[in-house]
Amino acid sequence: MEDEEFLARTKEKIERLAGREIELTVDQESENPVALDITAPVPRVVLAASVLEYPGLVRMAVEYVVACIRKERALEPLEFQLLLRRN
Repeated sequence: MEDEEFLARTKEKIERLAGREIELTVDQESENPVALDITAPVPRVVLAASVLEYPGLVRMAVEYVVACIRKERALEPLEFQLLLRRN
């Protein structure tokens, strides 16, 4: 599957599970696997380019982002890292 198709499907999945529209971008230089700006009118999800190499990491990011959007709370990088270590 091409990266663009993968990102489109990931965006659709987040929107379906969160029940609202999002903006999804990829950051080629980010060290954090995922970031979320919940303060924007349309929540902005940023995935590091490295996550495209690891579908399991994307799955975890999607679950965590959806939970944060539903609760309307910020995504804490340290909390996400702890979640990854437990799984």
